[in-house]
Amino acid sequence: MNTTKYLNKYLLFIKSFETELRKEYNIPIHENTWNYMVNHSNRKGKIGEYKYMLHGAGFTVKKNDIICEYDRAPLNDYDIKFSFWKFKNFIETSYSQIIIDDAQLKSDLLEMIFTNTLSWLIIDDINWNIYQANLTKD
Repeated sequence: MNTTKYLNKYLLFIKSFETELRKEYNIPIHENTWNYMVNHSNRKGKIGEYKYMLHGAGFTVKKNDIICEYDRAPLNDYDIKFSFWKFKNFIETSYSQIIIDDAQLKSDLLEMIFTNTLSWLIIDDINWNIYQANLTKD
């Protein structure tokens, strides 16, 4: 399983969606997209090929048959937060022919924690089993 490739595609999908979102709503580059959308009551919509819906701390985005869910609420210095399930669902909807071995995927993600590619979300010394990453800045 090429988990690094899937993570890069996941982050690229998010970045592409948020680029379209910023263009559509003229969101300043320094402003968190989720904050802006919540404050302007843009909870659900369609931009280009993307259908989106805000949820609790982030977005559910659909493009064609691909489903991408992630959290964007500004809890700390990391841009993106996601659960194992959200990431696995993205892979499964992006690559229908792939059978995912949960244990292998979890192991690969843990290795990314050890190499500082990802980080755990820890609040008040509690590990929430949520992964964090930053979008590459241009």
